[in-house]
Amino acid sequence: MMSDGVFMTQVSAMAQVNLQTSAKTPSKPWIRLSLVLMAAFVVGCFPVGPIERRIESQLPKYLGPADAYDVEIEGLRVRNNEADRVLAIGSGVRPEGAPVLERLELDLRGVAYNRNQGRLESVDSAQAAVQITEEALATFLESHRNVREASIDLQTPNAATVRIRPTFSGFAAPPGVTVDATGQLVGRGTQVSFSVSEVKAAGIDLGDGAARRVSEEINPLVDLADLPVVLTVKDVRVEADMIRLEVTGDPTSFQL
Repeated sequence: MMSDGVFMTQVSAMAQVNLQTSAKTPSKPWIRLSLVLMAAFVVGCFPVGPIERRIESQLPKYLGPADAYDVEIEGLRVRNNEADRVLAIGSGVRPEGAPVLERLELDLRGVAYNRNQGRLESVDSAQAAVQITEEALATFLESHRNVREASIDLQTPNAATVRIRPTFSGFAAPPGVTVDATGQLVGRGTQVSFSVSEVKAAGIDLGDGAARRVSEEINPLVDLADLPVVLTVKDVRVEADMIRLEVTGDPTSFQL
């Protein structure tokens, strides 16, 4: 009969082979994460700390590069291939198509893993909270939209004034003039948009046409559609000079 020590050594080796194979075979980011979680659930002799570090190393592949990531696992049950909670926290996260995220918290509850099929089997719920600073949003506008000299003034609960120097055509203001656009931040689907209600230059209202033109050029402010999981913006509000987004994830998009 095989001893427990020999059995766990063989299981650990199998997990390492799977991880090495995945590095050579193109796959979706969440499949790569699944292989890391497989090693975490299967190899019961590992302490939680190293498992968390392994998951952290995979996070840039599906959330984007970051200044730092930190992962906490709660309620790990090796024999059942389950965990009560996986919490991933990133700072300075740089996803594709969005401003730099000052802080991102991804909270997965009720995580189950199918060892035989090598995949995440189910996630009961997925939530995320995102914080974006005024400076990061202004930098994004200057880098990805046809504007210069952007600055953002956020006001509670979800209002903002966006000051820009437009560089796009079909705009009523004289070239080189800085304009102030006021309106509200609105979350819809994967996006956060700026609903412009008024545009002024030197204190003069430029009318509805100017408001529509600015809106067309600067929106969306944020789009999470390029992430490999399905996320929906449920709430947008201003807190302490930052935009805070409450996001829900489609649990079925975590089942690979």
